[in-house]
Amino acid sequence: MPSRERPPQPRRAPCLRRRRVIYDFFSGVSPKVASEAINDPIDVPVSKLKFLAALAAAGIAVQAFAATSVTLPHWACSNHDALFVGGFDDGAFVPSDPSNGSGGVYPGKQTRTLHIARLGTGTQNYYVYLPLDYTPTRSWPMLLALHGVAPADDTYAKSTRDSWLGAAKSGRFIVVAPVADEVFQCWDGTKYVPCESWLMPPDQPNDLDLFAAVRADMESAYNIERTRIYGWGFSAGGHVMDLLGVTDASAAFNASTMAAYSVSSGVLNSWACPGSTDAGCASFLANLPRKIPVDIHIATNDPNYSAAAADHNLFLAEGWTDGQTLHYTEFYDPNVHSYTIPQLTDIWNNLCPNAVVP
Repeated sequence: MPSRERPPQPRRAPCLRRRRVIYDFFSGVSPKVASEAINDPIDVPVSKLKFLAALAAAGIAVQAFAATSVTLPHWACSNHDALFVGGFDDGAFVPSDPSNGSGGVYPGKQTRTLHIARLGTGTQNYYVYLPLDYTPTRSWPMLLALHGVAPADDTYAKSTRDSWLGAAKSGRFIVVAPVADEVFQCWDGTKYVPCESWLMPPDQPNDLDLFAAVRADMESAYNIERTRIYGWGFSAGGHVMDLLGVTDASAAFNASTMAAYSVSSGVLNSWACPGSTDAGCASFLANLPRKIPVDIHIATNDPNYSAAAADHNLFLAEGWTDGQTLHYTEFYDPNVHSYTIPQLTDIWNNLCPNAVVP
């Protein structure tokens, strides 16, 4: 199905969004090109400033607390076992903060269930992959993967988890893919059908609570390396991942707790950046105490291309460095609003060398 997303909009149109309104539908996964194409919500009014005000009223900081980035030695990603055996005494600093959790089922694909009262149905499934050689005797990197606008069921959370299997098997890290909790009506080209995306404040509870519960559950059930927690999101999930990556809106996944993050077809001014101007966004990034490593992937024919390219320039202008703290990849894809499976391995290769310590 061809993409039905609106054409690219001006970079700093008002950062507004209305909740529970009609959205365009999405294209499905194309096995031939191993890609997924899901449309973003249309930008129509509830104020993001009201969202940020709600965070402040709740006592949630929107700037990151201090933390320190650590660049891991090359062997930390090329030979995972090297972190646990001798022979690599090169003086490189490899931090470790294991959660020492145990009791979770492993290895391979797993489904875990949470119960958060008043959030969605009150029952939240999320989908996990653990490497085939997973053992609780060592700590493991973990990546939070957020899907885009999706059918109102668990299909796309599962497919998002499964899209990462190849990268996770070779990179030997854990993937967790939760299911979004805001349900609304969207257009599939012929009719309106139930869809879902991420439920954000001022709604209470919201999917930030879900993310916190997912992290707590994973750290209790498995041995998570807390210095190497990463994030990735596609489309609407990418917008939310930008929010997590450059703010403390979430206590569990933020600029102080994530080693690095990536967005595919996500943009800063959907959720993360206060105000509606380049100057406001630049000031916001300039005042972050830590330049968290960021990866941006965007198709040149994506409706979000202009905004993503502008985000790249904003990060550069505020002190991020291409090839080090910032990775920016443009590509062409006939599915327009998409990512491809091989890109996920490239994204992991950009995220993996990064760790974070308090």
